[in-house]
Parts: sequence; structure tokens; C-alpha cells
Amino acid sequence: MQRFLASLALLAVLLLAPIALHADTLMTGQFVITGTVQNVGTTLMFDPANLFTGTGTQTGTFATLLGDHQGFNGGTPNITYNPYTPDSAFFFIGPLTVTLDTLNETTVGSTLDFSGIANLAAAGFTDTLANYSFNTPASGITTFTATAIVPTAPSVPEPSTISLLGTGALGLAGFAARKFRTVRA
Repeated sequence: MQRFLASLALLAVLLLAPIALHADTLMTGQFVITGTVQNVGTTLMFDPANLFTGTGTQTGTFATLLGDHQGFNGGTPNITYNPYTPDSAFFFIGPLTVTLDTLNETTVGSTLDFSGIANLAAAGFTDTLANYSFNTPASGITTFTATAIVPTAPSVPEPSTISLLGTGALGLAGFAARKFRTVRA
């Protein structure tokens, strides 16, 4: 019985180790983007040479992923927002890929408020959804500041926690089997 439990524990470790080692880090925090945009009715025309991350505005994992005043290195310069086609706009900031899943527009006087959900991807991190928002005048060229915030993720056990729990359960099973065998003898 003891040999069987030892074999079972070894099998559990061998099966769960790759899962535990593959766990990627979640992105946390927020970052700010500043730049120039022209609103031409139903399309936002961004000036790629004038888009940068903010200075000292990155928190959480973005503080290590993005530098201050880091420029964009490709993406969609023009975004049609009325109507917006999901996932049609994307851009790259250093190692971070940002895809706009949704883009909602609200008119407030002569200002248009934009908000939505963006998918953030970077090597070594789990793809993460972030809320973003910015505003522009209804027409014309202006500077803007967009903020992307990753909501606090719900507490979910890591794969290594689950493997630790399973190993503990196997140990308790072995202890119970030994006790049962001692009582029968």
C-alpha cells in the first residue's frame, strides 16, 4: 500500500508540474497615453509620431513593461468609431500589444467621451482586459490623454497551489491508510 501511494504521489507531481511551471503572470495597474488626434466626424485620426506613454504614470506591472515617454511602434492610426468594428484597432507600445475590443462614444456638449475594453498582451503575461477612456472635441485637432486601467482580478488559485493541495490530500490518505492498517492488525 505504501509503495502504491508513493507511486501515486510521484505520478501526481509529474502530471501537475508542467501546469504549475507554465503559469503566466497577470498584468496589474494602469498606464496613460498622451498624443494628438483629429476627429473627422466618424473617424479618429491619430498622429503615430505624437503618441507616447505618460511620464511617471505607469503602475503595477506596466511600470516594468513600459518606459516613460515611450513611443508607439506600429498599429492602426485611424479608428472609425461610428460604428466601431470590434477588434479592428490595435497598436504596439514596446513589448505591449493593445487591441480595442470595444469603443463606446458618448456626446457631452461639444465633447465626445470614448471608453471601452482593451485586450492587453505581452510575452510572459496572461492576456488581460483593461478599461480605457479618453475624450476629444466633436471636431478638429486636439491633444488627448487616455488612461487604461486593469481591474483587480478575482482571487483564483494558481496551478501550483492546486498541486500542493493535491499532494497534501495524498499525504493524508497515506496517513489514514497506515492508521487503518494499524487498527486492523
